[in-house]
Amino acid sequence: MAAVVMGCSGAAAAATAAIMSTAAAKPAPSPAPSATPEDRRLLLSRACPPIMGLGEHDECVRELQKLLLEAGGLVQVDADFGPGTLRHVVAFQVLAGLEPNGLVDDTTKRVLYQGTVKMVRWSPQKVEGRIREVFPEEPDRAVGIAKCMSFLDQYYSLPNVNGTRNWGVFQISDRRLAELEGTPLRAFDPDWNIRAARQLWSQNRDFSHWENCDQTYRQSSPSPDPKKKASPSPEKSSKPSPDPGRDDNDR
Repeated sequence: MAAVVMGCSGAAAAATAAIMSTAAAKPAPSPAPSATPEDRRLLLSRACPPIMGLGEHDECVRELQKLLLEAGGLVQVDADFGPGTLRHVVAFQVLAGLEPNGLVDDTTKRVLYQGTVKMVRWSPQKVEGRIREVFPEEPDRAVGIAKCMSFLDQYYSLPNVNGTRNWGVFQISDRRLAELEGTPLRAFDPDWNIRAARQLWSQNRDFSHWENCDQTYRQSSPSPDPKKKASPSPEKSSKPSPDPGRDDNDR
């Protein structure tokens, strides 16, 4: 009987030794990496809010502006998420095929870091030249209105109080885009935008779709009669309308 007990004890001891030997041979698990390459991108880190928007002012916004600048934007890198940065975000989202809501969410951040979307743009001189070609009847007036509406920036966009937006050189509204079978992406093509504006002009052969900016242009233009001086007016200015695009073609 004692031999049986000793035999069992010896077997148990051998099994225990085998388990300990196996455990010792198994390599210890590697420590988890402290951060992935994606985590080291500032906008995707915990240092930045999940969704960034108008009014934010911090280093996250500065990073956003740098990425927009690399994409071809003309945004000022000042860490302030103001209207200019908002317009660039909206333009970037349109070009990227994302919802153009101006909110920098996770998807927008990732596409920004990919660096595949570029804001290829016409120079203001090229935009002006094309306007003069498309509006030979009144080229100066058409250029003046476009400068008032968008400063000749093909990626310019402004929101309306009803939630719609105006797009591109002549600030064509969502409503007019639908009528012209256009999209925000097409409206950012300066040639398409200028020709679309020509279609709107052709309806009455006037610039009534851009009434406020047309009025600003006429007030700032020299009188056609040099003997007739224009009466002084506090509204007279050679500068663009303080709120270009608000008198959009959404009538």
